[in-house]
Amino acid sequence: MLSRRDEVFKLLNSVNGKLTANDVAEKLQMDRANASRYLNELFKEEQIEKLPGKPVLYRAFTKEEARPGIGSTQTAFDRLIGSSQSLKVSIQQAKAAILYPPNGLHTLILGKTGTGKSLFAECMYKFAREAEMVSKNAPFVSFNCADYAQNPQLLFGHIFGVIKGAYTGAEQTREGLLAKADGGILFLDEIHRLPPEGQEMLFTFIDKGEYRPLGESQAVHTAEVQIIGATTESPDNFLLETFTRRIPMTITLPPLAERQLEERYQLIEFFLSQEATRLHQTIRVHRQALMAFLLYHASANVGQLQRDLKLACAKAFLHYKTKATNYILIEQDDLPIYVQKGLLHLKDEPEKMNRLIDVNKTIFKFYDTSEANDIAIEDVDDVYQAIQTKADQLMKEGKDQSELEEALYMDVDQYFHEYMGQLPTQQSAKEIISPEIWQLTDQVYALAEQRLERKYNEKMRFAFALHLQSTIERIREQKHIVHPDLNNVRKKYSKEFQAAIDISALLEQSLSIEIPFDEIGFLTMFLTEEVVESIFTQEALVEVIVMMHGRSTATSMVETVQELLNIESGTAMDMPLSVEVKAMYEKVKAKVQQLNPTKGVLILSDMGSLTSFGNMLTEELGIRTKTVSMASTPVVLEAIRKASLGRGLEDIYQSCQQLFENKHKAQILRTKPTKNAVIFTCFTGEGVAEQLRSRVAPVIDESKVEIIVLQFLHKEAFRERIDQLMEEYNILAIMGSVEFQYREIPFFSALEVFSEGGLDIVKRIINDEVPYEQLISSLEGNLKEVESPEQLVYFLRKIISELQIQMNLVLEPGVDIGIILHLAFLVERMKLGGVDREFPNIDDFTKQHMIEMQITQQMMENVNLEYNIIVPESEIAYLTQMMTANKIIIKEN
Repeated sequence: MLSRRDEVFKLLNSVNGKLTANDVAEKLQMDRANASRYLNELFKEEQIEKLPGKPVLYRAFTKEEARPGIGSTQTAFDRLIGSSQSLKVSIQQAKAAILYPPNGLHTLILGKTGTGKSLFAECMYKFAREAEMVSKNAPFVSFNCADYAQNPQLLFGHIFGVIKGAYTGAEQTREGLLAKADGGILFLDEIHRLPPEGQEMLFTFIDKGEYRPLGESQAVHTAEVQIIGATTESPDNFLLETFTRRIPMTITLPPLAERQLEERYQLIEFFLSQEATRLHQTIRVHRQALMAFLLYHASANVGQLQRDLKLACAKAFLHYKTKATNYILIEQDDLPIYVQKGLLHLKDEPEKMNRLIDVNKTIFKFYDTSEANDIAIEDVDDVYQAIQTKADQLMKEGKDQSELEEALYMDVDQYFHEYMGQLPTQQSAKEIISPEIWQLTDQVYALAEQRLERKYNEKMRFAFALHLQSTIERIREQKHIVHPDLNNVRKKYSKEFQAAIDISALLEQSLSIEIPFDEIGFLTMFLTEEVVESIFTQEALVEVIVMMHGRSTATSMVETVQELLNIESGTAMDMPLSVEVKAMYEKVKAKVQQLNPTKGVLILSDMGSLTSFGNMLTEELGIRTKTVSMASTPVVLEAIRKASLGRGLEDIYQSCQQLFENKHKAQILRTKPTKNAVIFTCFTGEGVAEQLRSRVAPVIDESKVEIIVLQFLHKEAFRERIDQLMEEYNILAIMGSVEFQYREIPFFSALEVFSEGGLDIVKRIINDEVPYEQLISSLEGNLKEVESPEQLVYFLRKIISELQIQMNLVLEPGVDIGIILHLAFLVERMKLGGVDREFPNIDDFTKQHMIEMQITQQMMENVNLEYNIIVPESEIAYLTQMMTANKIIIKEN
């Protein structure tokens, strides 16, 4: 079946004529915006021709016509801004690499973040097609090595392919990127993240054209692939010498600061025209804003310039949608402060600025380059669409212009903050503020702290330094500013006002300027406790809480990360095994209330009930939470690092999730143990252990469960022995005289085993009394939508076992088989689209069993994932009720 895009291409080939986007939309009965998008994609790929004019016409190439190729007047590289200037040498090298016989040279592209390495690699591919060094249908496969750098096996599997069973989780044979790129180009971005063994595998392929997928022991695979790598790092520091020797061509792309001002203007013009096309409206830019974009230091190069321009367009679009302006106009106030600081460099290149920017113009226009200006915003998942949707919603609610502006600004400012947090590097304070201002700021706050007896942090000082720098410029340019509430400031903050007067005298003496009286009012505000608190609030970060079982596990983990990052962010909460779950939850809730997080809380936990706290905190406290379970030190490191940079909750959560090969435990739940064992232990290995063995042995089927007696002298040595045994056995339980909680293995003290009813509980834990084979057989003919009833039964069996552990209960004999049967038919019913049944008084039940409901909800997510269903809340409640109403509670010491 053809895709809609292929249908457009087929239509153009069949009509043998010229069509507009409207023509295509009518003939194929599709949205006009989508038709335009498909046509432009086909044009960019040089599959069709685009004829200028109004309206724009498109046509397919005839068989007699040649597509643009090596003889064209313009190549893929010529369309790059700077192709005849700063990129000229790089392009010459790239052409040589592509044209070198017989199949081109493997290439390494060097350049700082945002210099356009990915785009340059795509241009190399397009030039290879134009030069007919590869076929027109040759693949271009792009892959970022950083995406899987934490998991080398998965990384190598993506590049070289995987044979089924090569490692845990490799459930099917999968071809790699080398196979997919055969006959074309493989682009490996951030190639320095490829581990040494991966580099060795890759240079073996470069030498021989041969490779072996992971797990392949016999057959050798071949492919003809030109490799282009890209890195922001020095190859000498991260790549093996034996690897770099096999990459004969190295191309370095210049940072934006080293490119000519004319090129930057062309980039700005291109990006703004691109945004105008997306909005289908002309974008106007005030002279001051345009000059700021030309002169500011974009630390993340062209990539940052593009992002900053888009954000400015978003704010201008916001003004337009709220009727604050009649057209889209970017003004200086719409720019981040570090972009506005570009205006401080106006005197650096006055001649070039005058040549680029007409001195007689105040407003500059950048036009929509598409064929229509009167259609709505296209289907684009970005900030414009978000503003449009929110504005329409608020207008329907009858909001006036001022209310609209305020509501939308809250959303867009949050978007800006999170968007800018994604920049690889931030402009440092030292680059923005001059050393003279920093020195003055330190003197000012030394005086303020002495006079007012309070402390001011670095964020406060930085805010003041920014203000001071702009104040000096304003005073020297004789631009007077009036404080709107000066008298009230003098009365309300009399102590701070007196200190500000002394500070103004210090500034006047140091800078040889006169500080206006109104400016003293502004200086006062930077000394008050209210402003200090407001700055802290504005700079609020996502709170990261690490919760682990054990007396110091979480603390140790957080302290390690804090030491590595040299920061104080992150909260550790240890849960000793003696603490009850409900008590721990109350402790965590109190801590969250104390932290008062405004941007949300990310919870990193190890296992069990702790993973359910997030939803409960959201329900009770109304705060946003996300939870990552089975957290490790690398996950904690990633979370605290990103939180300290001001990144948003969802962003941090997704980054943590990507560190796992699998986001859920479904694959783990499917694994079935081989040999079972029960361990008896005491200090001697003979006394209590032997008595326990005598007590329990009669209820153990030793053909299925092996009995192991161990001596317990040192906890660490015992733990190591358990680890060794777990490689061979599924340990069902540990029983002994010394308390030992480890890896969720049930522990029974001698008192519990010898107490009334204790033996029955042990029996239920260690014996398999349920005829699972009979259950599977009975389901074979009754489940139509489930592919393997056997797999479903073992999957649900593990779910029920996990629920018992997390809820700290053991089910009555026979109940688990009934629950598994119930769940099996529930899965079948849900896959058939069965109607939900109601649970009576579900709100009351949820309040009474909040923790159990959260645990059940979490475990059933595995069922949802595995069988592509959504188990409703009512069924979660029924399952929780079955578990809690049919339990034998394990007694505590």
